[in-house]
Amino acid sequence: MAEMTLAATVRQGTGKGVVRKLRRAGQMPGIVYGVGDPVPIQFDGAEAQRLVQTLRGSERLISLQLANGGQASERHVLLKSVQSTPVGAKLLHIDFHEVDVTKTVHVSVAVLGVGKPEGEIHGGILQHVTYDVLIECLPTAIPERLEIDVSRLQIGDSLHVSDLAMPEGVKALTPADETLFVVAAPRVEEEAAPAAVEPGAVPEEGAAAAGAAQPAQAGGEAKEEG
Repeated sequence: MAEMTLAATVRQGTGKGVVRKLRRAGQMPGIVYGVGDPVPIQFDGAEAQRLVQTLRGSERLISLQLANGGQASERHVLLKSVQSTPVGAKLLHIDFHEVDVTKTVHVSVAVLGVGKPEGEIHGGILQHVTYDVLIECLPTAIPERLEIDVSRLQIGDSLHVSDLAMPEGVKALTPADETLFVVAAPRVEEEAAPAAVEPGAVPEEGAAAAGAAQPAQAGGEAKEEG
């Protein structure tokens, strides 16, 4: 997978006043944790928006091209958290985690089902049970997603983590027996059965009236006593 790139500058000054001024100027504040001391940074706000939309919660290696005065350096980072407003989801701050590309990392990767299950032809319902799988690999080998073919699933069939074809150098840490997809049987609505009347129970007023009318219907019109 191609590594993403983000240009940033070491941020001079911290505090609410500084970051508010940055945002008004179209810049996004952030910070890099991980290797060494935390480094406050700033970068283009529009680029920050595109980065978050592209990742959509996934973890991918980012080449951070960092300028500091007249010096430039490259840092390999993962996007770890995003702060945004409660209303409108306007980005406020982004945290990155620096990684060593020669050492493995633990990250979560989305699982995507490919195809239409055969069981759906007979009314089955495909249920996506587990959406993300924890994996271990080098930062340069993080897959964008893990795909699995669901087209052969019949009603009652399921797929598990053990059924995933893992890319080379990628190891699943989520338990192998955890269910990813299952085709459930269609729901059948049971017809409501008439309520049974217990012996000795007093029927409702409407039922009593109906019961009293039955003998008259069977034997003709009732005669008055003289």
